[in-house]
Amino acid sequence: MTDLSHKSAAVAGDTGGLYAPSVKIHPRSVKGAYRRIKTNVVLGLLAVSAILPWLRWDRGPNAPDQAILFDFVGMRGYFLDTQIWPQEFYFITGILVIAAIGLFLVTALYGRLWCGFGCPQTIWTDIFVWVERQVEGDRNARIKLDRAPWTAGKLAKRTAKHALWIAVSALTAGTFVFYFTDAPTALSDLLSGEASTVLYGFFLFFTLSTYVMAGFAREQVCMYMCPWPRLQGAMIDQHSIIVNYDRNRGEG
Repeated sequence: MTDLSHKSAAVAGDTGGLYAPSVKIHPRSVKGAYRRIKTNVVLGLLAVSAILPWLRWDRGPNAPDQAILFDFVGMRGYFLDTQIWPQEFYFITGILVIAAIGLFLVTALYGRLWCGFGCPQTIWTDIFVWVERQVEGDRNARIKLDRAPWTAGKLAKRTAKHALWIAVSALTAGTFVFYFTDAPTALSDLLSGEASTVLYGFFLFFTLSTYVMAGFAREQVCMYMCPWPRLQGAMIDQHSIIVNYDRNRGEG
């Protein structure tokens, strides 16, 4: 992880604005225990999110058999044997409150575990950076490629990278929309061209959102859009492990 607060502050101070222009980051590949843990967490979360919409659950005749389904048309949510109607949304509110309190507790005890290991923005940015590294090389190679003039080789690498990013974004969008409609039917309709305009609209929206947020915005989402960093200052002290910039060891 990299902290750009010093760079952003310097740029913002120079321009006199509240928003600092994005400074492109070229993270290098790292190895170690925490990197292995993060990789396993990412793979586990991706597997769970991809599998859940395909699980079946018998609820009897005239009822959807998808184990977890948010049915906007029928105005209810299905969680295995539990059905939640709009007037029972306080159950979801209670779950979210408990999750928030748990997040506060974990952050107070162990630091930014959510930001580093569980946040969707972190996970998909990690995937996009991995794709970028496979196509363009590690940090020094990517910096060199950025500075190099446009050639057939550079165009081929950039085209391959963005094509893979779009493919990952499409898979992400498909997985997300499957939670809101019958997954096998939605997949068949999307591939055959028979899906509704609404389904295609949401699919394209989430594809584009993933592509932009994980491919280009990246840390800008954390710095300017996410409210969680604003809350963390109240849950850390001088003994908390955080990512920070040491001016005594920096550029001066």
